[in-house]
Amino acid sequence: MSETAETRDRRRFPRAAFQRPVAVRSGQRSFTAQLHEISEGGLRLETAEPIQDEITVQVPLRGRFGRLDHCDLQGKVVGREAQMVQIRFGRLLPRHQLQLRDFVWRANYRGF
Repeated sequence: MSETAETRDRRRFPRAAFQRPVAVRSGQRSFTAQLHEISEGGLRLETAEPIQDEITVQVPLRGRFGRLDHCDLQGKVVGREAQMVQIRFGRLLPRHQLQLRDFVWRANYRGF
């Protein structure tokens, strides 16, 4: 089994591709980065900006009754490769966790 397949097998949460620019706060700086992938546990984004170990990413997700909610998701950098950064979320608000779960499910299983 390849290392990539083993890594996928160890993932705790399913992921969904989600290509869109997002607002990021890292230390005292705010900037825009390109989100590539998201799950209940974290996300992967691309940026040329320097990022500290703890960041907040504002991700637009549909909430209850389809209303757009700009979720401020806080996390820590757990991986870097060139301009790609992997973020693991800290504690999420229950509504954000449900919104992420719903988004990933729709993206992967309903062709969203």
